[in-house]
Amino acid sequence: MNCILVATDGSGGASRALDYAARRAKETKTDLLIANVIGGYGLPDKVLKQFTRAEHAWFKEMLDSLSADLLAQAQKRARQLGVANVRLESRQGEVAETLIEIAREARAEAIYAGKRGAGRIEGLLLGSVSQKLVSLAPLPVTIVP
Repeated sequence: MNCILVATDGSGGASRALDYAARRAKETKTDLLIANVIGGYGLPDKVLKQFTRAEHAWFKEMLDSLSADLLAQAQKRARQLGVANVRLESRQGEVAETLIEIAREARAEAIYAGKRGAGRIEGLLLGSVSQKLVSLAPLPVTIVP
């Protein structure tokens, strides 16, 4: 295996997926790529367009900071579980499609994700990220309950 991709958004499901993927990476001596996609926060593009330039810059900076914190915590956890090689990736975009793009670029062998993430209401209305990953990904996807 080249690497395993695990998605995190800081939710309980993402934490369980991280633990599962980290154990698998350790067993197979594979790199673990932990990804957080900034998106799916429930703010439509038309709302963001109404922000002034300063507000938009502040909001983006805040989301980038939250993403960096989530990834740092996830990296610490993966290392505690014994994973030697941990890489981090933060991007903006539609969550499922962006995760698949990251997996392709990294030549990941599999994607791990939690069953339910932080966007419960959006998932009920539009279809959850995990459902989209299973439907669209051209590689194995493991959904951790």
